[in-house]
Order: sequence, then C-alpha cells, then structure tokens
Amino acid sequence: MYDGRVFAGSQEGTLACWMADSGETVWQIEMSGPISDIDFFDDVVYVAESAMIHCLEYDSGKMVWSRELEGSSDYVLVSDTGIWATSSVYEIEIGDYTESTIWKFDDSGELQQRWTIGERCWFFGSNDSGLFLGLGRPRCGALRLADGQLEHLEVGAGPVTCGTTASNRILFGHSNGKVSEIGSSSILVGKSPVSSVLGVEGETIAGFESGQVISSAGWSNASRGSIATLSLGPISSQNRGIWVCSDGGITVLGRELGDNLLELSHEYKIQNSDSQGNLIILGDESGSIYFVEESVLIRRLSDDSANNEDDARKREMMDRLRRLRHG
Repeated sequence: MYDGRVFAGSQEGTLACWMADSGETVWQIEMSGPISDIDFFDDVVYVAESAMIHCLEYDSGKMVWSRELEGSSDYVLVSDTGIWATSSVYEIEIGDYTESTIWKFDDSGELQQRWTIGERCWFFGSNDSGLFLGLGRPRCGALRLADGQLEHLEVGAGPVTCGTTASNRILFGHSNGKVSEIGSSSILVGKSPVSSVLGVEGETIAGFESGQVISSAGWSNASRGSIATLSLGPISSQNRGIWVCSDGGITVLGRELGDNLLELSHEYKIQNSDSQGNLIILGDESGSIYFVEESVLIRRLSDDSANNEDDARKREMMDRLRRLRHG
C-alpha cells in the first residue's frame, strides 16, 4: 500500500492499482511476468519483473522506461542515492543460484554502477547506515553497500531466508531458526527455518516453517502450518493484532500475550499481506486480493460473540428442561 492506493502484481504478469478506501480499480497493465517486487517514490512506481526493471507513472501505469537485467529480477528499492535492483542467475544443472548482480540506476534509467557477487540475495532493504542485502550460501550473512563499497557482515548463522526493515532496524531470518539484527546479537531462536519476520516498535516477531510464532517479548504460539507472512493489522477500534497467514489459514494473535483472537479458514494459501491504518490487504496464491476493513472485522467479531452467547443460552435452557423432565 502506498499513498492511499493498493498495488499488486501476479506471477502471470498482471500489475494492478486500486483505491484503498473503495477497492475501485485505478489502472491495470499486463507484463510478461512474474512480478517479484514493487517500490515507490513520489509519483513513480518501480517494478521488478521477469528480467527487467520498469519505471511507471503512479496515476496511469504508463511506462516511463524499462531496463533489462542479467538473470531474473528479484528486488527493486528506491533510496536517496538512486534506484537499486538485484537479479540472480539460477543454474538448472546444479539446482542452485550461482550469482547475483546489484544494479544502480539514476532517475532516467541510466546505469550508474553494478556489482556481481556469488550469492543470491534473499532480502534487500535500507536504513540510515546504507543498503543491506541478506545472503544465501556460500558466504551467508549480509552485505552493506555504502559510498559505492560492499562490506560483508557476519550476522546470525546459516543462510538468510527472509528479512524486513522496521523503522531503522534491519532484521534477518535464517535457515537454522535464528533471527538476527544488524548491530545486535541474535534476538530469538526457533526450531525450524524462519519464513517471515516482523518488527513492531522494539519487538521482534518471527514465523517459522513449523508453524511456530515467537516474540522477543516472551510469548509463543503454534499456528496451523508453515508461516507465509506476518503483519500488524486491525482487530478492534483500540487495538491491533498480529495477522499470521499460514498453510492452514489466517490467525490473528494478541500483541501482549500472543493469544488467539480470531481464526479464519481460506481455500488458498495467503502469500502476501500488508496493512495501513484500519485496513489490511491479503493476497492469495489464486491471484485474489482481499481488503479487510476494521469496521467490518469488528462487526464480524460482534456477531460471533452474540452467536456464542445465544448458543450458551440455548444450552442452559436445554439443561433446565432436562432437569425438569427428570425432577
């Protein structure tokens, strides 16, 4: 979500923009696909797609410029210093990634600089200290890119599987179940590879392939299947909960204790989620996008609570009738 609009891209190459408050389609375009990443700056949308990086007009989706990369495009990121992208080469013969390239373009799409490394990047983010890339094998750890120089950082242990930027924090999830932070020691450890990580103020919450969800605040929860994504989203007019999307559906957890507040089943796996204000957006593997508003959610929870109270009253009445019959 960006500036009151929702953007989503599919494996097949459809890129669409909707108004967040109404769900009305603003524009939709077709590319070759798959679309792997989207970033924004002012009135421009940047898209990583297939082996390309594109610059589009925010209001219309009109193509401004496109540039071809080497291998498959993975990430696109806009910073004060330029437009950045990463691409990777996959060797079918060995069944693994053999190298990645980091690209720097200016606003006009002119290539400024490029770096080639021997690992695939599994996260690309930035903070006040520079750009950071989470690496797979062989080196693992992270790369910091600042002033045109690459610096390898030993963080965590084992290949990076995911990551996130939270305010000025850079968090990485690793294949050995550890979560690490740039400039800090390991924050928490699970029993399977980390599949999603979320930073909420000073707290870190991680989801694992085993379905486990662990918070640095001290709580944990066992979800229904491998965790695909974590988001902080609406649950009531005063509170926000942790939206856990997994193979088994959607579970909303309480911030303080990690207790189950809501469970929803869904036919297809939710692969991506994002939230802003009183709205959370969910995208599933069938290509459907769902807008969940706080007001609708509150009504649903109130209806469920009323139904539960009605069921309890009915059970109490039946118990009384049974006692009268046997009295």
